Amino acid sequence: MFFNPKALLLGATALFFSGLVSAQNGTAQEGSCDGGPWKTPIYTGAEAGTAFCHTKYQDGVVMSGIEVWSAKKNIEAIQFYYSDGSNSGTIGKIDKEKEHMRLDWDPASDGLSQVKMWADKKGESLGRIYLRTKNGQELNLGKEGDTDPVETQVQSGMLLGASGRADGMVNGLSLLFLGSKVDKITLSDVVFDETPEELNKRMQGLQMTILDYADHTNAMQDSNETFTFGKTETRTQSKEYSTTQTHTLGFTHSVEISGKLMGIGMSASNELSYSYANAKTETSSTQTTVSLNYVSATMLKPGQRVFCRATAMFGQYKGDYTSTMNVELEDGTVWKFRADGTMEQIAWSQASSKCQSDPFPADAAVPAPGGSAPPSNSTAPAARRALPFLA
Repeated sequence: MFFNPKALLLGATALFFSGLVSAQNGTAQEGSCDGGPWKTPIYTGAEAGTAFCHTKYQDGVVMSGIEVWSAKKNIEAIQFYYSDGSNSGTIGKIDKEKEHMRLDWDPASDGLSQVKMWADKKGESLGRIYLRTKNGQELNLGKEGDTDPVETQVQSGMLLGASGRADGMVNGLSLLFLGSKVDKITLSDVVFDETPEELNKRMQGLQMTILDYADHTNAMQDSNETFTFGKTETRTQSKEYSTTQTHTLGFTHSVEISGKLMGIGMSASNELSYSYANAKTETSSTQTTVSLNYVSATMLKPGQRVFCRATAMFGQYKGDYTSTMNVELEDGTVWKFRADGTMEQIAWSQASSKCQSDPFPADAAVPAPGGSAPPSNSTAPAARRALPFLA
């Protein structure tokens, strides 16, 4: 078999090309291909054409698809697809297209397991490309047999970017893979869009609700009665941090969140309010069950009437935050990028009860969790309605 010396040099010996590829003079660039969380990439092809770099790793976005157009003797054009729904645009030029294929995968559950590339016989361009996913899908385009294949080590299998050279064709290509498996993920520098002061000022999501109500009269004519108003009820509290990137990147690890975190807490006066607290958690979601206990005993004379009401404060919040996601790899590399997310929390205060001889005053109806406000002409006692909390 005949081998062109230039093709051999550029293909089989796998020249390292990362230093040649920069964002300053190429096609439309998403980011820099210098110094990312990957091993030194292997370049296959020629040094002709204009340098390009396509990656969004600095935003925590990975690649999820590749589309290739091939002519009779080489790869004409290529396009990459990202996990955020965007794409690189066409690299090269679709002119004498002979074959066309597109390969997509879900980075949350799949990745690339094998990559081979060949330089063309003349040493002018990329001649052929072969890709295989972990789930067994394949892309195989280009001219076979001109040079020996150059196999790229896929490392983790997660494709972060691509660099190379192209003009009227794809002259050469390097694929950039996350250099090692993920060992640990942490969120730091969490900053919420709103402050506790702003939320407390307008009592965002905070309300006093009615747990129970009683209207009781001692029906006995010649003896007193002790009326006991009490119960134990259970409610669920939860707090969850979520980020788009953890799903997109396919992380199955728990995310450690630490630092000055905002949330709803209970004060000494049994009221809920927003505040900061230094906290650390090993999971992005927590859920607990709380018991709301209340009891009141009232001595009633014959014919005496009493009105009782049990209340607890309920808080519900959903707010956005920005943070830094730190992805620690098994090889010691740390991949950092900004991660936007949402925190959702449901909280309850302790319960309290009160009994009195007069009906409770009518309060503006506020929907209780899972319920709805009574209509304006409702004859339901005011004590059965949810109450607005007044600071």
